[in-house]
Amino acid sequence: MSRRCECAFLLFFVISVFPTSLKAEVVNLSWDNDLLTGTDRGYTNGVRFSYLTDTADENDGKSARFARVLRDELRFLPGIGTVDSKQAVSLSLRQFMVTPEDITVEDPQFDDIPYAGHLSLSGTLWSWNADTITGFGAHIGVIGPESGAESVQKWVHKATGSDKPQGWGNQLGTDVVGGIQAAHGRKLLQAGQGGNIEQRVSVIGSALLSSFRTSVKTGLVWQLGRHLPMNFVPDYAGTSSTIALPGSFNDSGSSWSVYVGLGVEYLGYSYIDDNAGAYRFDEGPLIGQLGLGATWQWDHLLASVTLRATTSEDERHKDNFSFGTLSVSWAI
Repeated sequence: MSRRCECAFLLFFVISVFPTSLKAEVVNLSWDNDLLTGTDRGYTNGVRFSYLTDTADENDGKSARFARVLRDELRFLPGIGTVDSKQAVSLSLRQFMVTPEDITVEDPQFDDIPYAGHLSLSGTLWSWNADTITGFGAHIGVIGPESGAESVQKWVHKATGSDKPQGWGNQLGTDVVGGIQAAHGRKLLQAGQGGNIEQRVSVIGSALLSSFRTSVKTGLVWQLGRHLPMNFVPDYAGTSSTIALPGSFNDSGSSWSVYVGLGVEYLGYSYIDDNAGAYRFDEGPLIGQLGLGATWQWDHLLASVTLRATTSEDERHKDNFSFGTLSVSWAI
């Protein structure tokens, strides 16, 4: 069996075992694009479709039963199944791509980053209360033409009248990647009362062990707004986990917030770096991150925008990477 057939079989298997008839509590669509910050290089585009099940303590609904089974099976993990917490499961389908700065060149650009497309499925069990949130999950994905990244970028650029990308014939792949992830957030400070202007400071940490990317992140988030929801991690950037989904809607039916996040990532392994070959792309181990964003809730809809910048991942090219994220969530 060819590697492409193996990739297709694995992805079909993962899709088939995911519960397809679950009623979702929250459905989310997030779109990353570096054009939102005026650039077109590095992490170029990403789309993530996610849904969050009902909480495990709900009496009805297949999704609540699904969350309850996972909670009971994984209760041994720290932070899962505590008495004062709610639990739910997020399931996500995500596609993203990286490209060199000049996409009009057909030949390999060995002085820049190689083309790469990635398509993955992930699931995470979340447990949260007013002061903490913890999640454990797993993911599997494919790199290469099977990711569909080439077709998506060409279609979008044609629809928008942008330059046609010429170098996808040199993209990395084909390969199957996967791994596990964990995240934890803790509220450090909250000031103000509901209905008035409130502000919060929180600390977040996450770890990713994967054959695509292995890293550890930590950071601080300051948030200011009115009718802030229970979830104190507002960042919807698609390169992160779905930590922003549980408890993201305020019961008042309307809310707004602005936030600033500062973080640092230690990169232990990168598939792109490891498979860059003749490309002079060398990822450094430490990456600084800055995020600015805003959220707005109206009834069952929640919209957010995030602008993110990082220090350069390429030690040879010191230009910063940046991108923006638009996100819309719907509470069913």
